[in-house]
Amino acid sequence: MFENRYIKEHLERTYCYKCGTSLEGAKLVTISEAPIAIIAHAICPKCQAESMVTITTAGTGTTPIVTDLKADEIKKFLAAKNVSYDDLLNLHKLLEKESLWKLLQKTEPNSEKNQKN
Repeated sequence: MFENRYIKEHLERTYCYKCGTSLEGAKLVTISEAPIAIIAHAICPKCQAESMVTITTAGTGTTPIVTDLKADEIKKFLAAKNVSYDDLLNLHKLLEKESLWKLLQKTEPNSEKNQKN
């Protein structure tokens, strides 16, 4: 949807939050693309700082957002199921009965089977 030239022009005017270098030659991995915007993971060509950038068709500019996640991790979380209010309430009830540490130490009944498959 977005032409490479258009993306390159935006990256030329976007600067690394850490070293101030233009992100023109940044390694870019597209996370999400819509008709009006593209969200991508960028790695600074000079200092290797990682950030998220949003490029819009309106030309409003690009601001890098600091992240410690890799592109594949971001994609994984975008595809994850939303946490519901019931999920939070169930967790709260569990934490009233048992400590978080004990809950984390427990293994699921089928966890050994799942790890072997």
